[in-house]
Amino acid sequence: MNRYDIHTTILSNENVAEDHYLLRCECPEIATHAQPGQFIHVLISNDSGLLLRRPFTVYSVDKYEITMLYQIIGEGTLRLSGMGNGSPLHVLGPLGNTFDIKKSAGPAILVGGGAGIASLMLLAAALRNESIETHALVGAQHRRRLLSIEDLKSIGVSVHIATDDGSVGHHGFVTDILSNMLSLSPNKPTIYACGPHGMLAAVSKITCQHDVPTQVAMENRMGCALGVCLGCVCPVRIDENQIEYQRVCTEGPVFNATEIAWEI
Repeated sequence: MNRYDIHTTILSNENVAEDHYLLRCECPEIATHAQPGQFIHVLISNDSGLLLRRPFTVYSVDKYEITMLYQIIGEGTLRLSGMGNGSPLHVLGPLGNTFDIKKSAGPAILVGGGAGIASLMLLAAALRNESIETHALVGAQHRRRLLSIEDLKSIGVSVHIATDDGSVGHHGFVTDILSNMLSLSPNKPTIYACGPHGMLAAVSKITCQHDVPTQVAMENRMGCALGVCLGCVCPVRIDENQIEYQRVCTEGPVFNATEIAWEI
């Protein structure tokens, strides 16, 4: 796997929703090799006192530039949100495995909860490039936290929205929309999902009941992102009686939903 450690600078860092930013930087080698589902590991600043890099999915690629969509969660992302154009970044990537794009009789359905939609945007573009009918189910707490709606529509993706408070779209969870779509779909779709652990577990349960192939991108916390520290492992079912812990940064972040031992 090609992996590059690049010194670059921020080209733009735009507030796109409440506590969410879209950062753009020039990383030619990463832009050339990044595939849907892969991520980068970012050292925010050598003099920030933050020793560990932060993982971010590759949101989009445009020639030699990449973008990452991120949420302010802790001190690292808070500092990142305050960095302006020209600020230095140290970017390692692309890392991890990729989504397996499958052509089938049914459409592709992307299920994104909160900032999880960031892991599905590059995939959405790849699916549309293959002329695969694509639906995106986008969930958020409320209107101010909705992400990627116009980006998805601009490439021909049909968007279905759910908000916890009912301020936009369906009043409830994206899994409600997914259940309804699977009940009505005449052809078996392929499901791709990313979001909070509870949402992914619910997606897996629903798609298992409908016998629908499902790939999930896990978002476990990472230390090294190179498979050394073992800080990002998740339980994977090898067979009915055996479970092993695999590294999200190397064996993942994409797994078949049926492989994950959600109950652990």
